[in-house]
Amino acid sequence: MARGLLENEAELSKRQLHVLMQVSTIFNTSLDFYAVIQSVIEEAVSVIDAADGGVLFLYDEEKERLKVAGSTGFRKKTVNEVLLHSGESMTGQAFQQKKTLHFKTNLEVEEAMKTMTPQNATLYHQSADNLPTSTICIPIMKEENCTGVIVLDRFNQEKFFTEDDIRLVEAISSQAAIAIMNAKLYRNKEASLQQLKQFNQKMINQNERLSRSVETHHALSDIGMNEGSFQEICSYLTKSIGKYVVIFDPFGDVKASSHEDGSLNTHIQTTILKHLNMIQYKKHEVEFVHVKEDLLLFPLGRLTFPLGYMAIISESLPLTRFEHSAVFHACTVAGLQLMKQEAEHKEQQRLTGELLIHLLSTQEEEVDLSFFADRLHTDWEDYFSVAILDVPQCEQGHEEWMRSCIHASIRHLLHKNNTKLLVTEWGRQIVILFHKDRYSGIESCVGSINCFIQDFKQLISKITVEKMCRIGIGKPVKGVLTVGESFEEAKKTIKFLERFTFAGHSSWYGEIGALRLLLNNNEDDLANYALEYLSPLLAYEKRRKGELFQTLFVYLSTGQDLKNASEQLHVHVNTMNYRIQRIQEILAINFNEPSDLMNIQVACTIYRYLFEA
Repeated sequence: MARGLLENEAELSKRQLHVLMQVSTIFNTSLDFYAVIQSVIEEAVSVIDAADGGVLFLYDEEKERLKVAGSTGFRKKTVNEVLLHSGESMTGQAFQQKKTLHFKTNLEVEEAMKTMTPQNATLYHQSADNLPTSTICIPIMKEENCTGVIVLDRFNQEKFFTEDDIRLVEAISSQAAIAIMNAKLYRNKEASLQQLKQFNQKMINQNERLSRSVETHHALSDIGMNEGSFQEICSYLTKSIGKYVVIFDPFGDVKASSHEDGSLNTHIQTTILKHLNMIQYKKHEVEFVHVKEDLLLFPLGRLTFPLGYMAIISESLPLTRFEHSAVFHACTVAGLQLMKQEAEHKEQQRLTGELLIHLLSTQEEEVDLSFFADRLHTDWEDYFSVAILDVPQCEQGHEEWMRSCIHASIRHLLHKNNTKLLVTEWGRQIVILFHKDRYSGIESCVGSINCFIQDFKQLISKITVEKMCRIGIGKPVKGVLTVGESFEEAKKTIKFLERFTFAGHSSWYGEIGALRLLLNNNEDDLANYALEYLSPLLAYEKRRKGELFQTLFVYLSTGQDLKNASEQLHVHVNTMNYRIQRIQEILAINFNEPSDLMNIQVACTIYRYLFEA
């Protein structure tokens, strides 16, 4: 009898050893983590006759829960969603106590499962048709730590878990711990290798982008060093980033473009003029202007008053890092080209300033006009006329913007018009030296200057409502040596405009006429003279609130034409005649007397400039 028992135990041990060797072989056939997990639970269920289903839980440190890693005999969709706390249900108790637990009866199983959360209980009931009649829970130990639990469930009433089954599953659990650890190490290694591959690929991509970026920067730099055209910059940048590029001057005129459709140009020009207006008080000093979803606008040269603009037109915006870098480099190259052109203009301004100093000097010294003629490309036998632009004094930043705007406007019109001119700073004022071919004649010279001044005012008015400057113009003179005459007339015109007219007005010295004589008297004397003649009429108007004062001005402005004056005032000729008679009575004058007429005309003119300006 005893011999038979020993033989049975030996046979059982032999079978268990065979099973463990078989399980070990299966575990070692794969290093795939999830394949190892699934094989552990499947082998555990297959070698234990009483087991009808099983679940392998692993502890998720991030969620601090036991999570289903593999299962058999259950509906995977629902059982995989179960998350157990430590101490929750049979599995949680085994995990918490770090020892094998055997729940032998369905009552013990039911009692233990009452500790499950409602959500986990619902998921479990959806994953199995019935509660197990018996369950064994074997912790998976790694040294002193529990990393998971193997759970085997019995649903068949006729079978039972034996102590040998428990020992066998514990042995499987020990092997499973090693297999899972190896699979984790392999998975971590694979993840590290994958990360390394991704990093290597990222480095390759970055190197390619860097190489492409360096190539682009070198090419753009070469265009700049070789003084390439703005068209070359546009064409190369479009080829490099695959987006249309347009370069504008400071006022929105196209300088170069890789974009054939010019429908956007009008909109961009409007945006540029608005931007110039916004930055005059430094309220909108930015590196780029986001105009529309498919359009970016970059100021060139400087931000206080750009020397031009670069537009990027594309449906695929915003720019990538490479595109952004390429565009900014192209902006730098284009900006440097514009700054070089500006430096050339400033050199011409300096030479023009030196020329004026020599021409206006009272000391008798010979001037090497040939030197200036060669450098300024000017024929000294031309007709010359001086215009002085008097910039109003204001805040430093705003005045700087105004001066930049004036110089940019002059350069802009110089390229668009046929007018020839030289420009320079003269203290706080800006001096323009117009010159016209000697064979053109004075009328042609005057017409050309008037056209330029009109265009200048229109251009400024598109940017700002402010009056940028007063403009005084001297008469055209023949030959550069007589420029001093035109310069003095321009100075006197500025003085007159400062004293008697609105800021921002412009005039030729010849247009002032006899009023230039007023410059030799102070304002008090002029005011006394005007009021001496007009005060009786002013007092009458104040008492009666009539229209005689206005009638007087209109009558004199029409050359004493009663019909014309009555039409302008919308009154009958007889009414007009009555008013004129009444004015003569109040002022005690006679319009038929030349001296009375002259005195009242001068008085009205002075009054208008002093009190109505």
